[in-house]
Amino acid sequence: MQYSCYPIPFLFVIAIVLSPTTALAHQHYHRCTAKFYELTKSKNMSRCLRLPTLGAEMGWSAPLLKNCHHVFQVVFGAPLREEKGWLAWGVNPTPEGRMVGSRAAIGIRDPSGPPHCKTYRVGYETRRECGPLRPRDVEEMKCLRFEHDNRTGYYYLTATLNLSSTDYNVSKLNIVWQSGFDADGDVPKKHASNLKNIDSFETIDLVSGQCSDMAFIKIYLRQVHGIMNIIGWGTLLPVGVIIARFFREFPIETEYGWYYFHVSCQSIGFSTGAIGWGIGIWLAHSSPHHILLTHHVLGITIFVFATLQTLAIRFKPGKTDDFRKVWNIYHHFLGYALLPLIFINIFEGIKILKPDNKNTWKLAVTGILTALGVITFILEAYTWKKFIDYKNQDKKEGDIRRKCESTNYDQGGGSINKHQHGSEINQDGSGEDSSEEQHQQHQRSPQ
Repeated sequence: MQYSCYPIPFLFVIAIVLSPTTALAHQHYHRCTAKFYELTKSKNMSRCLRLPTLGAEMGWSAPLLKNCHHVFQVVFGAPLREEKGWLAWGVNPTPEGRMVGSRAAIGIRDPSGPPHCKTYRVGYETRRECGPLRPRDVEEMKCLRFEHDNRTGYYYLTATLNLSSTDYNVSKLNIVWQSGFDADGDVPKKHASNLKNIDSFETIDLVSGQCSDMAFIKIYLRQVHGIMNIIGWGTLLPVGVIIARFFREFPIETEYGWYYFHVSCQSIGFSTGAIGWGIGIWLAHSSPHHILLTHHVLGITIFVFATLQTLAIRFKPGKTDDFRKVWNIYHHFLGYALLPLIFINIFEGIKILKPDNKNTWKLAVTGILTALGVITFILEAYTWKKFIDYKNQDKKEGDIRRKCESTNYDQGGGSINKHQHGSEINQDGSGEDSSEEQHQQHQRSPQ
């Protein structure tokens, strides 16, 4: 029997899911908070922007061109919740726009003294931890102050920038920002290595106030990546396994119905998970300096296993084929091995993502896993009950059958004895009748 599986129009789904990324530049959350906006206005800043990570915001004055240099001021603020810590903001003339190669102003909060601010040049030796990051005078900027603002609750630094028009393009200026939790005098210690810290860079237009929104897009796509893999890998694939194991004869016994549902569920789940996996590959490629080895290896393994399982549907041998038994073992083993890997990697992804509503994500995945487990337990118990009942019924019918056969045997033996005894009587009677008949005939016969 031929069948066809028509999954949902995934291009339409992708368009709906990804459409908000095209409007990120116009979203309200790009604007500064009201309190920080008041702070920038008090400092005579003409522009204000809310940055995508670390709760940071910045404002700047209109750049003025003087002697082939762009001159302007910047106010950068973010929360510092620890008693000891630091904030950094900088510019990078390189095309990559990363922290390495940037010229930065770093404000340090130390309980042993007042907050202070100095300039630094961040090199490769800093990223490789070959030595401490010490303050240096840089011609591009000068840090004016670092202090706390009671209205916003932020610590903020103010800096003056003097950027060469040859090395810097104010219409596409690469900026970086960062925060850390410890410092030794003027030497800031290493910051955390989670995604919020890795994504702390952006390209902005100082004239128009627009930004590339790449950090916002990556944050949004990470959430899409997680949601699609939870739905595809973590929900639909396990449901397909449950259908194949328990629904061949229950609730309605059909010859091929369960198989169509199984294939459809697996196909849609694989397609959804594959889209999420592809987004994850793009995200990994966009952050080549930040390798999440465990998550990447598990993700690739899951994709390969799921692809093999999907392709196995097309290469399934016939029922009479000698290879069918081997195929069944392979297909079942690979399917069951895939399930724990999926949920291990989902929880690993949540740990890496560290969303603001992290507990909600964990509760959602735990709820799905619990629901699948409860359903599996109930169906497994029902299956075993049905199997035991069938065995008991089969045993009972066997006992009845053996009893009937024994009774029939006994009855058959009695009839045989009767028949034999009757034959002997008939034989004796027949002999007697024959002799009497001969005597009568002898008397009747003429002498």
